[in-house]
Amino acid sequence: MAQRNSMRSFSNRDASDKKILFDINGGIRNTLILTRNEYYNCADIETKLEELPPVRCNPEQINQVVLNLIVNSASAIASQKRSGNGKITIHTWFDSKNIYCSIADDGPGISQEIRTHIFEPFFSTKNPGQGKGRGLGLSICYDIITHKHEGTLTVDCLPEGGTVFIITLPQPSNPVIIEGSLQIDS
Repeated sequence: MAQRNSMRSFSNRDASDKKILFDINGGIRNTLILTRNEYYNCADIETKLEELPPVRCNPEQINQVVLNLIVNSASAIASQKRSGNGKITIHTWFDSKNIYCSIADDGPGISQEIRTHIFEPFFSTKNPGQGKGRGLGLSICYDIITHKHEGTLTVDCLPEGGTVFIITLPQPSNPVIIEGSLQIDS
């Protein structure tokens, strides 16, 4: 039942330019249910989803970005052929100007040379002959976040390995907390 509800929520197709107030944390929870088969055998998920105000966005597009980043993290961890599971950590938070979501993994990381090309269309580290890695996923994610939502998508790697993607989305104007719940003052 949870997967059916997540699928229904995830596939709620909005017009590509239509933006509504959306609960990013709810979108992440639904996406984790849908992607479970991608990470279940290779990674454990840790979430730190702080209370967030709703963000004005296209939910379908934001869910697609989160899905792509989770699947990429799982794929990177699986490529290491570990004896045990790796870890994917998802953290959300906000400040007065932005809402943030980081998706981090303890996979092999991405070299600096590759990181400079990671958001380019058709750039892939995977072998396309094996039916994977067309090189469009991260460029589409980048376009969705930076051009369609006026945010940022960055990538960094830790010296000890692993990759961290950070999504930054502009906060709706004038969020106000009223009696314990956050409202948007229009």
